Amino acid sequence: MELGSEYDLDLNKLNISSNNLFHYLESYNCQFFDSGRSALRHIPFNQNKAVLLPEFICESVSNCFPSQNIIFYNITEDLQIDLDDLKRKITPQVATLYICHYFGAVQSAQILSYLRRMANECGIMIIEDTTQSFFSINHITGDYMIASIRKWLPIPLGGVLYTKKAQDLPALDHIKTSSDNTRSYGMILKNLFLKNELDCNAKYRQIFTECEEKLDTSDEILQISDFSRFLISCIDIPELIAARRSNYHFLTSELQKIGLQPVCALTENDCPLVFPLRVKNRDSFRSYLMEHKIYCAVHWPFDHFRPEFRPMAQKNAETLISLPIDQRYQKNDMTYLRDIIFQYGGELLF
Repeated sequence: MELGSEYDLDLNKLNISSNNLFHYLESYNCQFFDSGRSALRHIPFNQNKAVLLPEFICESVSNCFPSQNIIFYNITEDLQIDLDDLKRKITPQVATLYICHYFGAVQSAQILSYLRRMANECGIMIIEDTTQSFFSINHITGDYMIASIRKWLPIPLGGVLYTKKAQDLPALDHIKTSSDNTRSYGMILKNLFLKNELDCNAKYRQIFTECEEKLDTSDEILQISDFSRFLISCIDIPELIAARRSNYHFLTSELQKIGLQPVCALTENDCPLVFPLRVKNRDSFRSYLMEHKIYCAVHWPFDHFRPEFRPMAQKNAETLISLPIDQRYQKNDMTYLRDIIFQYGGELLF
């Protein structure tokens, strides 16, 4: 048994679904790219004025903006926007506000309503990152919404830029289509390995590493591949949402028995990306889970960019761990994950 890490791909289980992502997004004006960062780079934001970014953000996002124009605003312990801090940083020099939702939870309605009014009054563009709460969002706050959909779906590459139907998106003229053959190959190899049909563990891991390094070092904007589009059409979104919610609720109920609670609370309408925990001795705990073939992401390793303005980002980088609860897994998988956590001998609670 293996939990977490990259998605695999079983070519024998592909069937077109009428409840796929294209149907889910039909009320929006959408463009699909190879990644969330391509979607972000395609937005016509003002590159000569300041951008407000949340201190807790992936380095791949901050790298899309001129570093000299970035101003960080604070995030609270429960990952809500610190409005008092944000208000102090709204000046005529700010042209763009980047907001983010975390781990399936959505920023409060009061915060989002204030930000929309403020942006309208000040002439500020809002870019709303829905990557981590893609299936929890039910209304638009931003002028542009972006998401890295490969975090949710078993596809080689994928990101989306979307807006309200009435709003135009920048033209896609001269933007090339990506080639995701190598990552697709890695996903197929992983599937064969998990089914004990091919001894290729080292090979598919090498492929994933090389593909991620290539993505990290490229600033080219690329459209999504035809193959990834086809795979998206085969994924049933209501089934995905139901599985994630079920796994999340199971772990919530079980882990509270030993005092562990997710970092942010979800409503019944939210869909979790992962099960985020803040724990003591995170790296030791993560290594222990890896020994039992449970691979957990860290959101996000701290990039040490302007650390004096980012106390919560540093704390999260040292203490957060993201347990896998996605649609690949059923109750027996979550029971295994629970049992391994219960058997851990180290201290987890602060």
